Amino acid sequence: MEKSRNAENKKKQMINGYIGTYFSDNSKGVYRFAFYPESGELAEAELFYEAKDAKWVSCSEGHLCFPMEEEGKAGTCFLRLENGEIKDEIKILEERHTPCYILQDGGLVYTANYHDGTVMIYGRDDENMHILKRIACGEKAGCHQILLHDSLLLVPCLEQNRIRLFDTEDDYAPAGEIMFPEGSGPRHGVFDKAHKKLYVVSEWSNELFVFKADGRIFSLIQSLPLLPGNVKEAAAAAIRLSRDEHFLYISVRGLNQLITVDLTQEKAAVVDSVSSAGVHPRDFIISPDGRFLLIANRQEGGIVCRETEPESGSVKEVRSRITMPEAVSVILEE
Repeated sequence: MEKSRNAENKKKQMINGYIGTYFSDNSKGVYRFAFYPESGELAEAELFYEAKDAKWVSCSEGHLCFPMEEEGKAGTCFLRLENGEIKDEIKILEERHTPCYILQDGGLVYTANYHDGTVMIYGRDDENMHILKRIACGEKAGCHQILLHDSLLLVPCLEQNRIRLFDTEDDYAPAGEIMFPEGSGPRHGVFDKAHKKLYVVSEWSNELFVFKADGRIFSLIQSLPLLPGNVKEAAAAAIRLSRDEHFLYISVRGLNQLITVDLTQEKAAVVDSVSSAGVHPRDFIISPDGRFLLIANRQEGGIVCRETEPESGSVKEVRSRITMPEAVSVILEE
């Protein structure tokens, strides 16, 4: 009886997670794994859905979305989950290349396509998906993310050194730009909870840009170099804000590092840099209680769970690891 109760308690503590991968001989699509937030333990991943180039996963309120390629067509796959199983499946393959980023917001789904230079907006209606809008930012725009703020849709365009703004209340009409220095390459950003500050990391120049957000007005407060000197092989990737908003974490490919930025003082400052415990770190997430980072290493190391120190923001020892070739993104069920 006691053993059965312990098993049930462990099951209650478990959270399902999903991994998006590039397609290869050793990686076939979207994988599912179990995460135990009390201990930081990861259970080995299993193939959940076979799809080519399912590199980014988004999970929200029982809906799982990811890019895919099928028979020479590219686009997005939408799954409705029920008790961990696939209830409904919809594929909309209307793009030349697979998107690199997906965001769900209620009944809307947004995708950013780096190679096509487009943003797709889908609507959910009685579990059916349909295209609401296609926004063209230019073939060499390098659209890399979607951010929502006020009544704006923000699209970091890496190749254009700018973030494009679109008005969600005016059929996504252009609503201005946030310009970056030539050669910086803005990749990903994150807002604070109050949406008073926007933090953006650049892939080419490896900098953190801090903006004050006042409605639709964005004012640059600080630009912070993340690395000592010009490290050519380095390429910043993902950025996450700690649950208490005291620290930013940034992954850097090439150097295989996770950088900690302290936000508690007047100016943001780099305070720590540790190994990603793998090769080519891409996306990573923070556990719901803020105690752990789950890091997706694409080339070597798989998915790594590392503990954090709340007071200093430091990234501590590896708690667990699971094998996952070509891991690009990782997400936990909400």
